Amino acid sequence: MNWNRINTVAIIALILFLFGEIVILFFTPRTETLQLFVVYFALCGAYFALYHEVKSIQIAAFLGVLFRGISWLAFPELSDDIYRFIWDGSVTLEGISPYALIPTDFLADHVEEPFEQLYPLLNSTGYYSVYPTIIQLVSAFGALAANDPYQAALIIKLPLFLAEIGTIWMLPKVLLNFKLSPKYSVLYFLNPLIIIDALGNAHFELLVVFFLVAAFRLIQDRKLFESGIMFGLAISTKLIPILLIPFFLKVMKTVSLRKFLLGSMGTTLILGIPLLYKGYYLNLFESIQLYYQTFEFNASFYFLFSRTLEWIIGYNPIGFLGPALGVLTLIGLAIILIRQERLMHGALHSSMVFLTMYMLLATTVHPWYIATILLLGLFNRVQYPVIWSVVVILSYGAYSTIESSHNYWLVLIEYAILFVVVAYPKRTRRLFRSTLGLLNP
Repeated sequence: MNWNRINTVAIIALILFLFGEIVILFFTPRTETLQLFVVYFALCGAYFALYHEVKSIQIAAFLGVLFRGISWLAFPELSDDIYRFIWDGSVTLEGISPYALIPTDFLADHVEEPFEQLYPLLNSTGYYSVYPTIIQLVSAFGALAANDPYQAALIIKLPLFLAEIGTIWMLPKVLLNFKLSPKYSVLYFLNPLIIIDALGNAHFELLVVFFLVAAFRLIQDRKLFESGIMFGLAISTKLIPILLIPFFLKVMKTVSLRKFLLGSMGTTLILGIPLLYKGYYLNLFESIQLYYQTFEFNASFYFLFSRTLEWIIGYNPIGFLGPALGVLTLIGLAIILIRQERLMHGALHSSMVFLTMYMLLATTVHPWYIATILLLGLFNRVQYPVIWSVVVILSYGAYSTIESSHNYWLVLIEYAILFVVVAYPKRTRRLFRSTLGLLNP
């Protein structure tokens, strides 16, 4: 190998990555979609070049932390969820549960800062909070600086930054213990979607990733109770991980199963106490139900079915189609579970397949939602989550104007590429190995 060439390519890719990251995080509003697309795809080119050229996992880990440090300093520009986090945290600091009142009703009796400032920036003023306990705890700390949204965002993003450092530290060892190349971890360390979108815009899927990696590490050490606690923390951050538990229970023996369930369900119940108080969980689930029956963004099969039905019946069928696809998702979970092998690899594979199916049938698929699929893809040596993390940025075409609207052509391109990669894994694997060294130790 020509080491001079490799070093030169790596340095150019590093400079390009740093430049692109700064441009997107600090100088690209989400309405500037053309600029976002061009710079992001250039970033992804630098990402693949760095994966191919940087041979040292330690150097890749250092770069991952460096890129994340820059991302931590940026105010979220591609998502307005940060304002709801600050709002919920501010409500909590007032001594009121964020599940008790919708923002519209709360503001009627609290016409003061920061609520008057935050209210116009919220994207769902008619919904109770849908964020579980851990997000509320972090948001409450962030709300200590609620009058300065930038400082509040820094506080809220700090646990995500630290969690990412923990993931970077653990992931190579966890992969190695599963007899997989630790080099695959670099695909996560340097992934632009994780750095720019998930961390840069304060999305708590990164905490879920950290807790899951910690859970896998503890399973490898045969610490099933502690692993269950990590799963419980993941569930208390985002509810989706609770649907993955059956896949891991299937591979455990009776004693291990009891320890794991005690840790996971015990943690979930303890952290769920604020929801049980005065039946606030009913408000949470009401908003989740409305979410699946109201919002639609970057969907695949849902868009296909809903637009077809809308043309036939004359109105948007999300009210019944969303729940119907939810039922279909649960049926899919049962089928995947029945067919699963009683091995740890089987649990990891089933989790990835289920989450992919879940996203393909969902009414809303924000880019950061696929962070967990990207993680699980590393354990299954498949390339489609990596490619999805590249093309999913096309979903931001919906924000090309102030009033967001779906760009179905861009969504079609995104999922067409994804389906090709999924349908022809051997051909695409050979292509990516020969051109990018992707998933090639």
